[in-house]
Amino acid sequence: MEKNRRIALAAFVGLGVVVWLFVRHIMDTVWGVARLPVPQSWPLTPADVIALVSAVAVFVILRRSNKVTSFVDEVIVELEKVTWPPKKETLLSTVVVAVMVAISAALLFGFDTLWGTLVKLLYQ
Repeated sequence: MEKNRRIALAAFVGLGVVVWLFVRHIMDTVWGVARLPVPQSWPLTPADVIALVSAVAVFVILRRSNKVTSFVDEVIVELEKVTWPPKKETLLSTVVVAVMVAISAALLFGFDTLWGTLVKLLYQ
């Protein structure tokens, strides 16, 4: 159960980092569009401060919520029941998918080129 708690904590930290990056990007954009002044003497920009507060708030809310914690614990328990395919089978499936995507891309490229050529010939 201790391992599950560490995994859940790592997930909460990861989500906090994602929130920090997202909010920081948005606030940088808003700050730039609104042309608000940025104090040069501050070690962090206001966007960094707002993003950091948002990330810490998300982490604390998730950490203290019993519903979220129990849900994450249940997800981890269910994932432990999953039988994952062997490495060789996964690699083979990946190669098959990559080859099929390449064939599909080549066919679509061919049809697109043919259609473009026909349209140019008809409408010039």
